[in-house]
Amino acid sequence: MKISFTGRHTDVSGNLKQYAEERLSKMSTYIDDIIDIHTTLTIEKHRHQADISLRSKTGVFIASAETDDMYQSLSHAIDKLEIQVHKKQGRRQASRTRELEAAAGE
Repeated sequence: MKISFTGRHTDVSGNLKQYAEERLSKMSTYIDDIIDIHTTLTIEKHRHQADISLRSKTGVFIASAETDDMYQSLSHAIDKLEIQVHKKQGRRQASRTRELEAAAGE
């Protein structure tokens, strides 16, 4: 899994990278075919925005969050990303269950 960072109007600090990598590495427990993750961190006046794009074999997941603190923005964006991944996994499992029930009914 490759994680890349882009900072717009800011430099991405080592602590911020480490925090993001720790949180994003946990995503591999939910979805095991992650190709890469791109994180864009933007600061405009008092707005701190985090955009995360996760590419996997099952699809592309995109999340964005904006607060007054970069760590909070990053945390909210990762939470949104986790929700999207959980929904996708739930749909995949439900689809498999329906297929198995249909095959058993025949």
